[in-house]
Amino acid sequence: MNEESQTYGAAFADVYDDWYANVTNVDDTVETLVRLAGGGSLLELGVGTGRIAVPLAARLSGRARVTGIDESPEMLAMWRTKLATHADAATRSEVVLGDMAGPLPNGPYTVVFCTFNTFFNLPTHDAQRECLRNAVSVLAPGGAIVLEFAVFPDDDRAVAGQFVDERLRPDGTIVVSTSTIDPGEHTASGRFTDAAGNQRPWVIRYVTPRMLAGMAHDVGLVVTDQWEDFGRRPFLAASARQVCVLRRRLKRR
Repeated sequence: MNEESQTYGAAFADVYDDWYANVTNVDDTVETLVRLAGGGSLLELGVGTGRIAVPLAARLSGRARVTGIDESPEMLAMWRTKLATHADAATRSEVVLGDMAGPLPNGPYTVVFCTFNTFFNLPTHDAQRECLRNAVSVLAPGGAIVLEFAVFPDDDRAVAGQFVDERLRPDGTIVVSTSTIDPGEHTASGRFTDAAGNQRPWVIRYVTPRMLAGMAHDVGLVVTDQWEDFGRRPFLAASARQVCVLRRRLKRR
């Protein structure tokens, strides 16, 4: 497989937990998801290596479970390895290989969630809309869909450009990051290159908060809460990240 055809999972599974261990606050994420679930079961879209799913499953009680779906066998292998040494989480976890924009595992789920830009890994806006539509179909009455993502402004001119920077990874290595944002296509793409010349490409299809609100409306959802992060800090005009809570829109009588 050449670099350009590598999937995100194949390119990043072996370093994901090291590189992204502190990208968000795990404790805050788990606490808020448990609170929203209220004793019910949860479905994680794009579960990856189980960075959130493992500690989340360990917090559940009663009949509650965490089901995770991901199209990357490499990522799911990492999750299964963790579950092998976390019996408390393993008994409350279900691993599913599949496309999160396709048919989802049977619910109902009190919470369907997607963390840290994972929603942007879907390749088209149509796929993102279909993902939301399918999430609604497995959502329990009164349940919530929760998405966490970086905020891109509606003003296209504010984000266009090419960027290069060096990043020191937790293992002490320096990786050069190059990226390009194309507001016309609503894409951001790039690659990480290490000292040996090894490259890890990535691409996302982003949505702005206003675009997401429109997608939500199209599938019968409405935004009920917006926070800056899973610590439930207020979402402000200058916030770089958003946690968005979506629920079924009430039908008018």
